[in-house]
Amino acid sequence: MSLKIIDEVSNTTYLLTEVKSTFNDDEYHFELSDSSGTKVYIDYVLTPYNDYKPEDYSLFIFKSWILNSENNIFQAYEKDINERIGWMFPIQSLVSNEHKYVGNSHFLKYAYVAFLKLLINREQYETFTPYLQTTDTYRLTEFYGDDIIILVLSNTQIKKLDNFHIDNYLTSLYSYSYYYCQPIDNFKEINSRANFQSPGDTRLILQRNSSYLQGEVYLHRLFKSLLRTEEHPLVRFYLLYQVIELIIEIIFEKSFSDIINNFQNNTDKNIYELKESIASISSEKERISKLIAALEKHFDGNTKTNLLLYCNDLLVAFNSEKKDSLALALYAVRSLIVHKFRKLPEKDLPKIAEINQEFENIVIKIILNYEEISI
Repeated sequence: MSLKIIDEVSNTTYLLTEVKSTFNDDEYHFELSDSSGTKVYIDYVLTPYNDYKPEDYSLFIFKSWILNSENNIFQAYEKDINERIGWMFPIQSLVSNEHKYVGNSHFLKYAYVAFLKLLINREQYETFTPYLQTTDTYRLTEFYGDDIIILVLSNTQIKKLDNFHIDNYLTSLYSYSYYYCQPIDNFKEINSRANFQSPGDTRLILQRNSSYLQGEVYLHRLFKSLLRTEEHPLVRFYLLYQVIELIIEIIFEKSFSDIINNFQNNTDKNIYELKESIASISSEKERISKLIAALEKHFDGNTKTNLLLYCNDLLVAFNSEKKDSLALALYAVRSLIVHKFRKLPEKDLPKIAEINQEFENIVIKIILNYEEISI
Protein backbone atom coordinates (compact mmCIF):
# COMPACT_ATOMS: atom_id res chain seq x y z
CA MET A 1 0.00 0.00 0.00
CA SER A 2 1.92 3.02 -1.30
CA LEU A 3 1.91 6.34 0.51
CA LYS A 4 -0.55 8.86 -0.95
CA ILE A 5 -1.11 12.58 -1.24
CA ILE A 6 -4.33 14.21 -2.37
CA ASP A 7 -5.03 17.37 -4.34
CA GLU A 8 -7.77 19.05 -2.32
CA VAL A 9 -8.97 21.15 -5.27
CA SER A 10 -9.28 18.42 -7.91
CA ASN A 11 -9.75 15.60 -5.39
CA THR A 12 -7.03 13.68 -7.21
CA THR A 13 -5.08 11.08 -5.27
CA TYR A 14 -1.46 10.41 -6.16
CA LEU A 15 0.01 7.00 -5.30
CA LEU A 16 3.70 7.44 -4.53
CA THR A 17 4.87 4.09 -5.83
CA GLU A 18 8.49 4.96 -6.59
CA VAL A 19 11.03 5.65 -3.85
CA LYS A 20 14.57 6.88 -4.54
CA SER A 21 17.27 8.20 -2.25
CA THR A 22 19.56 11.18 -2.77
CA PHE A 23 22.53 11.41 -0.45
CA ASN A 24 25.38 13.80 -1.17
CA ASP A 25 27.38 16.45 0.65
CA ASP A 26 24.59 18.99 0.33
CA GLU A 27 21.41 17.05 1.02
CA TYR A 28 19.91 13.85 2.38
CA HIS A 29 16.41 13.12 1.18
CA PHE A 30 14.12 10.56 -0.38
CA GLU A 31 12.20 11.25 -3.57
CA LEU A 32 8.72 9.74 -3.90
CA SER A 33 6.85 9.85 -7.19
CA ASP A 34 3.76 8.52 -8.90
CA SER A 35 3.28 7.16 -12.43
CA SER A 36 2.48 10.63 -13.82
CA GLY A 37 5.75 12.12 -12.60
CA THR A 38 4.41 13.98 -9.56
CA LYS A 39 7.26 14.15 -7.04
CA VAL A 40 7.56 14.90 -3.35
CA TYR A 41 10.58 14.87 -1.08
CA ILE A 42 11.10 13.74 2.50
CA ASP A 43 14.23 14.92 4.28
CA TYR A 44 16.40 12.45 6.18
CA VAL A 45 18.04 14.20 9.14
CA LEU A 46 20.18 11.30 10.42
CA THR A 47 23.49 10.12 9.02
CA PRO A 48 22.51 7.61 6.32
CA TYR A 49 23.85 4.10 6.88
CA ASN A 50 22.51 2.19 3.91
CA ASP A 51 24.47 -1.03 4.56
CA TYR A 52 21.35 -3.12 5.17
CA LYS A 53 18.68 -4.19 2.69
CA PRO A 54 15.07 -3.47 3.77
CA GLU A 55 13.88 -6.87 2.58
CA ASP A 56 16.14 -8.53 5.15
CA TYR A 57 14.14 -7.00 8.01
CA SER A 58 10.61 -7.09 9.39
CA LEU A 59 8.84 -3.98 10.66
CA PHE A 60 5.96 -3.73 13.14
CA ILE A 61 4.15 -0.66 14.46
CA PHE A 62 3.06 -0.01 18.04
CA LYS A 63 2.02 2.92 20.22
CA SER A 64 2.75 3.76 23.85
CA TRP A 65 1.86 6.70 26.06
CA ILE A 66 4.85 5.94 28.32
CA LEU A 67 7.86 5.03 26.16
CA ASN A 68 7.25 7.55 23.38
CA SER A 69 10.00 10.18 23.63
CA GLU A 70 12.80 10.36 21.07
CA ASN A 71 15.28 8.91 23.60
CA ASN A 72 13.19 5.79 24.30
CA ILE A 73 15.38 3.72 22.00
CA PHE A 74 16.04 0.08 22.89
CA GLN A 75 17.88 -2.92 21.55
CA ALA A 76 15.36 -5.77 21.34
CA TYR A 77 16.66 -9.01 22.84
CA GLU A 78 14.85 -12.34 22.69
CA LYS A 79 14.79 -14.07 26.06
CA ASP A 80 15.17 -17.70 24.94
CA ILE A 81 18.24 -17.19 22.75
CA ASN A 82 19.56 -14.19 24.72
CA GLU A 83 20.56 -12.39 21.53
CA ARG A 84 19.70 -9.06 19.98
CA ILE A 85 17.10 -9.52 17.26
CA GLY A 86 16.44 -5.87 16.44
CA TRP A 87 15.72 -2.36 17.71
CA MET A 88 12.62 -0.54 18.95
CA PHE A 89 12.25 3.23 18.79
CA PRO A 90 9.69 6.03 18.33
CA ILE A 91 9.20 7.70 14.97
CA GLN A 92 10.44 10.86 16.70
CA SER A 93 13.93 9.36 16.80
CA LEU A 94 13.86 9.12 12.97
CA VAL A 95 12.99 12.79 12.44
CA SER A 96 15.29 14.24 15.12
CA ASN A 97 19.09 14.41 15.27
CA GLU A 98 19.25 15.51 18.89
CA HIS A 99 18.78 12.23 20.77
CA LYS A 100 21.43 10.12 22.50
CA TYR A 101 21.71 7.52 19.71
CA VAL A 102 22.37 9.96 16.89
CA GLY A 103 26.00 8.78 16.70
CA ASN A 104 25.38 5.06 17.24
CA SER A 105 26.17 3.26 13.99
CA HIS A 106 24.19 0.13 14.96
CA PHE A 107 21.06 2.19 15.60
CA LEU A 108 21.61 4.28 12.46
CA LYS A 109 21.64 1.17 10.26
CA TYR A 110 18.27 0.08 11.66
CA ALA A 111 16.95 3.65 11.49
CA TYR A 112 17.70 3.82 7.78
CA VAL A 113 16.00 0.48 7.17
CA ALA A 114 12.95 1.60 9.16
CA PHE A 115 12.68 4.92 7.34
CA LEU A 116 12.91 3.28 3.92
CA LYS A 117 10.46 0.51 4.82
CA LEU A 118 7.95 3.09 6.05
CA LEU A 119 8.22 4.94 2.75
CA ILE A 120 7.75 1.76 0.71
CA ASN A 121 5.09 0.43 3.15
CA ARG A 122 5.15 -3.10 1.86
CA GLU A 123 3.63 -4.11 5.20
CA GLN A 124 0.51 -2.21 4.04
CA TYR A 125 -0.12 -0.18 7.17
CA GLU A 126 -2.99 2.29 7.01
CA THR A 127 -1.44 5.74 6.76
CA PHE A 128 -2.59 9.35 6.69
CA THR A 129 -3.02 11.12 3.35
CA PRO A 130 -1.74 14.70 3.46
CA TYR A 131 -2.89 17.32 0.98
CA LEU A 132 -0.80 18.38 -1.98
CA GLN A 133 0.87 21.62 -0.96
CA THR A 134 2.79 24.45 -2.56
CA THR A 135 6.06 23.13 -1.19
CA ASP A 136 7.05 19.67 -2.35
CA THR A 137 8.78 18.70 0.91
CA TYR A 138 6.95 16.60 3.50
CA ARG A 139 7.78 15.02 6.84
CA LEU A 140 7.51 11.31 7.54
CA THR A 141 5.14 12.11 10.41
CA GLU A 142 2.62 13.62 7.98
CA PHE A 143 1.99 10.09 6.71
CA TYR A 144 2.41 8.12 9.95
CA GLY A 145 1.56 10.57 12.71
CA ASP A 146 3.98 11.60 15.43
CA ASP A 147 3.24 8.89 18.01
CA ILE A 148 4.05 5.50 16.48
CA ILE A 149 6.73 3.19 17.86
CA ILE A 150 8.68 1.07 15.38
CA LEU A 151 10.00 -2.43 16.00
CA VAL A 152 12.53 -3.56 13.38
CA LEU A 153 13.70 -7.17 13.54
CA SER A 154 16.46 -8.94 11.64
CA ASN A 155 15.02 -11.80 9.60
CA THR A 156 18.32 -13.65 10.01
CA GLN A 157 17.98 -13.48 13.78
CA ILE A 158 14.32 -14.42 14.03
CA LYS A 159 14.97 -17.49 11.87
CA LYS A 160 16.81 -18.82 14.92
CA LEU A 161 13.44 -18.94 16.70
CA ASP A 162 11.03 -21.81 16.09
CA ASN A 163 7.91 -20.63 14.24
CA PHE A 164 8.42 -16.94 14.99
CA HIS A 165 5.25 -14.86 14.88
CA ILE A 166 4.88 -11.37 16.31
CA ASP A 167 1.51 -12.34 17.86
CA ASN A 168 3.34 -14.55 20.34
CA TYR A 169 5.27 -11.52 21.63
CA LEU A 170 2.35 -9.10 22.02
CA THR A 171 1.88 -10.01 25.70
CA SER A 172 5.51 -9.24 26.47
CA LEU A 173 5.44 -5.99 24.50
CA TYR A 174 2.18 -5.00 26.20
CA SER A 175 3.85 -5.54 29.59
CA TYR A 176 6.19 -2.65 28.68
CA SER A 177 3.19 -0.49 27.56
CA TYR A 178 3.45 -1.13 23.79
CA TYR A 179 0.16 -1.62 21.95
CA TYR A 180 0.11 -3.20 18.49
CA CYS A 181 -1.93 -0.96 16.20
CA GLN A 182 -2.28 0.95 12.95
CA PRO A 183 -0.71 4.42 12.59
CA ILE A 184 -4.14 6.01 12.10
CA ASP A 185 -5.72 4.36 15.16
CA ASN A 186 -6.88 6.75 17.84
CA PHE A 187 -4.92 5.97 20.95
CA LYS A 188 -6.38 6.86 24.32
CA GLU A 189 -4.60 6.50 27.61
CA ILE A 190 -6.21 3.89 29.86
CA ASN A 191 -4.86 3.72 33.39
CA SER A 192 -5.03 -0.05 33.34
CA ARG A 193 -2.15 -1.25 35.49
CA ALA A 194 -0.54 -0.43 38.82
CA ASN A 195 2.91 -0.63 37.25
CA PHE A 196 4.42 -1.45 33.90
CA GLN A 197 7.43 -3.65 33.42
CA SER A 198 10.45 -1.38 33.23
CA PRO A 199 12.95 -1.93 30.41
CA GLY A 200 16.65 -1.60 31.09
CA ASP A 201 18.59 1.46 30.04
CA THR A 202 19.36 -0.03 26.64
CA ARG A 203 17.71 -3.46 26.36
CA LEU A 204 14.14 -4.58 25.89
CA ILE A 205 13.82 -8.28 26.76
CA LEU A 206 11.09 -9.89 24.66
CA GLN A 207 9.53 -13.13 25.86
CA ARG A 208 7.16 -15.22 23.79
CA ASN A 209 3.93 -16.62 25.19
CA SER A 210 4.11 -20.01 26.87
CA SER A 211 4.58 -22.74 24.28
CA TYR A 212 1.30 -24.28 25.53
CA LEU A 213 -0.63 -21.11 24.66
CA GLN A 214 0.84 -19.95 21.36
CA GLY A 215 -2.05 -21.19 19.27
CA GLU A 216 -4.71 -19.44 21.36
CA VAL A 217 -6.31 -16.78 19.15
CA TYR A 218 -8.10 -15.09 22.07
CA LEU A 219 -4.78 -14.05 23.58
CA HIS A 220 -3.81 -12.33 20.34
CA ARG A 221 -7.15 -10.49 20.20
CA LEU A 222 -6.86 -9.52 23.84
CA PHE A 223 -3.66 -7.54 23.31
CA LYS A 224 -4.31 -6.39 19.74
CA SER A 225 -7.69 -4.81 20.29
CA LEU A 226 -9.74 -5.66 23.37
CA LEU A 227 -7.61 -4.21 26.18
CA ARG A 228 -6.47 -1.33 23.99
CA THR A 229 -9.96 0.13 23.71
CA GLU A 230 -12.04 -1.08 26.67
CA GLU A 231 -12.23 1.22 29.71
CA HIS A 232 -15.16 -0.10 31.75
CA PRO A 233 -13.81 -1.91 34.86
CA LEU A 234 -16.41 -4.70 34.79
CA VAL A 235 -15.75 -5.50 31.15
CA ARG A 236 -11.97 -5.35 31.61
CA PHE A 237 -12.19 -7.80 34.51
CA TYR A 238 -14.28 -10.14 32.39
CA LEU A 239 -11.78 -9.94 29.50
CA LEU A 240 -8.88 -10.70 31.83
CA TYR A 241 -10.68 -13.53 33.60
CA GLN A 242 -11.30 -15.21 30.25
CA VAL A 243 -7.58 -15.99 30.24
CA ILE A 244 -8.03 -17.88 33.52
CA GLU A 245 -11.08 -19.69 32.08
CA LEU A 246 -9.10 -20.60 28.97
CA ILE A 247 -6.18 -22.07 30.91
CA ILE A 248 -8.22 -23.99 33.48
CA GLU A 249 -10.07 -25.57 30.54
CA ILE A 250 -6.68 -26.65 29.19
CA ILE A 251 -5.84 -28.04 32.64
CA PHE A 252 -9.15 -29.95 32.69
CA GLU A 253 -8.54 -31.49 29.26
CA LYS A 254 -5.01 -32.56 30.18
CA SER A 255 -6.10 -33.93 33.56
CA PHE A 256 -9.09 -35.77 32.07
CA SER A 257 -6.86 -37.37 29.44
CA ASP A 258 -4.37 -38.47 32.11
CA ILE A 259 -7.14 -39.94 34.29
CA ILE A 260 -8.59 -41.95 31.41
CA ASN A 261 -5.17 -43.19 30.32
CA ASN A 262 -4.30 -44.23 33.86
CA PHE A 263 -7.63 -46.01 34.22
CA GLN A 264 -7.20 -47.89 30.95
CA ASN A 265 -3.63 -48.89 31.77
CA ASN A 266 -4.41 -49.98 35.33
CA THR A 267 -5.38 -53.61 35.79
CA ASP A 268 -7.34 -52.66 38.92
CA LYS A 269 -10.09 -50.61 37.29
CA ASN A 270 -11.77 -48.92 40.23
CA ILE A 271 -14.88 -47.16 38.93
CA TYR A 272 -15.42 -45.29 42.20
CA GLU A 273 -11.92 -43.79 42.12
CA LEU A 274 -12.43 -42.86 38.48
CA LYS A 275 -15.62 -40.97 39.33
CA GLU A 276 -13.90 -39.25 42.28
CA SER A 277 -10.96 -38.19 40.12
CA ILE A 278 -13.22 -36.74 37.44
CA ALA A 279 -15.28 -34.92 40.07
CA SER A 280 -12.08 -33.43 41.49
CA ILE A 281 -10.88 -31.94 38.19
CA SER A 282 -14.40 -30.67 37.47
CA SER A 283 -14.06 -28.21 40.33
CA GLU A 284 -13.17 -24.77 38.95
CA LYS A 285 -11.87 -23.73 42.37
CA GLU A 286 -9.48 -26.67 42.39
CA ARG A 287 -8.09 -25.87 38.95
CA ILE A 288 -7.66 -22.16 39.73
CA SER A 289 -5.87 -23.06 42.95
CA LYS A 290 -3.51 -25.39 41.08
CA LEU A 291 -2.85 -22.74 38.43
CA ILE A 292 -2.03 -19.97 40.91
CA ALA A 293 0.05 -22.30 43.10
CA ALA A 294 2.13 -23.42 40.10
CA LEU A 295 2.82 -19.90 38.84
CA GLU A 296 2.89 -17.65 41.89
CA LYS A 297 6.70 -17.85 41.97
CA HIS A 298 6.58 -15.57 38.91
CA PHE A 299 4.27 -13.00 40.56
CA ASP A 300 5.55 -9.82 42.15
CA GLY A 301 5.04 -9.98 45.93
CA ASN A 302 3.38 -6.56 46.17
CA THR A 303 1.09 -7.42 43.28
CA LYS A 304 -0.11 -10.59 45.02
CA THR A 305 -0.63 -8.80 48.33
CA ASN A 306 -2.49 -5.88 46.79
CA LEU A 307 -4.68 -8.04 44.58
CA LEU A 308 -5.81 -10.19 47.52
CA LEU A 309 -6.49 -7.03 49.55
CA TYR A 310 -8.55 -5.39 46.79
CA CYS A 311 -10.53 -8.58 46.11
CA ASN A 312 -11.40 -8.89 49.80
CA ASP A 313 -12.40 -5.21 49.97
CA LEU A 314 -14.97 -5.82 47.24
CA LEU A 315 -16.21 -9.05 48.83
CA VAL A 316 -16.70 -7.35 52.21
CA ALA A 317 -18.62 -4.54 50.51
CA PHE A 318 -21.09 -7.23 49.37
CA ASN A 319 -21.23 -8.94 52.76
CA SER A 320 -19.18 -11.89 51.56
CA GLU A 321 -16.45 -13.56 53.57
CA LYS A 322 -12.82 -12.63 53.06
CA LYS A 323 -10.67 -15.26 51.39
CA ASP A 324 -7.27 -16.41 52.59
CA SER A 325 -5.89 -17.33 49.18
CA LEU A 326 -5.55 -15.34 45.98
CA ALA A 327 -7.09 -18.13 43.91
CA LEU A 328 -10.26 -18.31 46.01
CA ALA A 329 -10.51 -14.51 46.17
CA LEU A 330 -10.36 -14.21 42.38
CA TYR A 331 -12.94 -16.96 41.98
CA ALA A 332 -15.24 -15.24 44.48
CA VAL A 333 -14.93 -11.89 42.70
CA ARG A 334 -15.63 -13.58 39.38
CA SER A 335 -18.77 -15.22 40.83
CA LEU A 336 -19.86 -11.90 42.31
CA ILE A 337 -19.54 -10.10 38.99
CA VAL A 338 -21.21 -12.88 36.99
CA HIS A 339 -24.12 -13.55 39.35
CA LYS A 340 -24.67 -10.13 40.96
CA PHE A 341 -23.75 -7.84 38.09
CA ARG A 342 -27.12 -6.09 38.27
CA LYS A 343 -26.54 -5.23 41.93
CA LEU A 344 -23.10 -3.68 41.51
CA PRO A 345 -23.50 0.03 42.28
CA GLU A 346 -21.54 2.69 40.42
CA LYS A 347 -19.67 3.59 43.60
CA ASP A 348 -17.98 0.17 43.67
CA LEU A 349 -16.53 0.41 40.15
CA PRO A 350 -13.29 2.00 41.48
CA LYS A 351 -12.79 -1.13 43.62
CA ILE A 352 -12.96 -3.29 40.49
CA ALA A 353 -10.60 -0.90 38.69
CA GLU A 354 -8.10 -1.40 41.54
CA ILE A 355 -8.44 -5.16 41.17
CA ASN A 356 -7.86 -4.92 37.42
CA GLN A 357 -4.68 -2.88 37.84
CA GLU A 358 -3.06 -5.74 39.76
CA PHE A 359 -4.89 -8.61 38.04
CA GLU A 360 -3.59 -7.51 34.65
CA ASN A 361 0.00 -8.04 35.78
CA ILE A 362 -0.87 -11.49 37.12
CA VAL A 363 -2.53 -12.47 33.83
CA ILE A 364 0.53 -11.35 31.87
CA LYS A 365 2.83 -13.49 34.02
CA ILE A 366 0.52 -16.49 33.61
CA ILE A 367 0.46 -16.20 29.81
CA LEU A 368 4.24 -15.88 29.58
CA ASN A 369 5.16 -18.59 32.08
CA TYR A 370 2.39 -21.21 32.03
CA GLU A 371 3.64 -24.78 32.04
CA GLU A 372 1.55 -27.90 31.56
CA ILE A 373 -0.45 -28.75 34.68
CA SER A 374 -2.33 -31.94 35.42
CA ILE A 375 -4.33 -32.46 38.61
